Amino acid sequence: MKVTGNNINSASKIVSTQLLLSGHDFLMAENHALALDPNAPANITICIDSAKTVLVPQELYEPALAEGYMAVNDKAVDDDECIVTARKGEIVALMAVSRRLVQAFDNQSWKVTYTSPLLDGIVSYTKAVRIKTIAQNTYVTISDNGSLQYAEVFATTDPTNIAFVMNKLGEVFKLNRYEIRVSGENAGEIVENLKDAFNNCKEA
Repeated sequence: MKVTGNNINSASKIVSTQLLLSGHDFLMAENHALALDPNAPANITICIDSAKTVLVPQELYEPALAEGYMAVNDKAVDDDECIVTARKGEIVALMAVSRRLVQAFDNQSWKVTYTSPLLDGIVSYTKAVRIKTIAQNTYVTISDNGSLQYAEVFATTDPTNIAFVMNKLGEVFKLNRYEIRVSGENAGEIVENLKDAFNNCKEA
């Protein structure tokens, strides 16, 4: 499914909804613009592209503390935002999104669930690094046979900036032992910048 919505606010960017290869309906939401598909199925999963994303172990997660988790990670929730959650295994993703966006979906007849590219980056079968660029954000997830080691969203897709980040992470996690896959915008250029340092880095 691919949907392009009308811009309901002239100061806002147009929102597009696309079916990702992972099988999720992907919603890019910026500046309160909305794109709703009148022919959408009864159940949809929305992958939230937000730099304000934090992962918390299930055993430590308390819903009443959600805004606190965001704040201590320097991702405080604005007054016009709310937090939506998603789960994968023992990990909970907290994502700050526009209240208007959530209300728009709450007013529909669809059953809506959420996910995050950080959760999608957790790989169960090997030591893995997943780098995914979407719009202005880059999602980096490091996992060891399903066990989350590191996850962060960087508000950049510049290949030079990403190479700097990965080289620093490589010093901590010895990433030459990991399978590194890059997808999304600038994936080819990012791989070119990383392959000298990481011989196991490929475009997904």
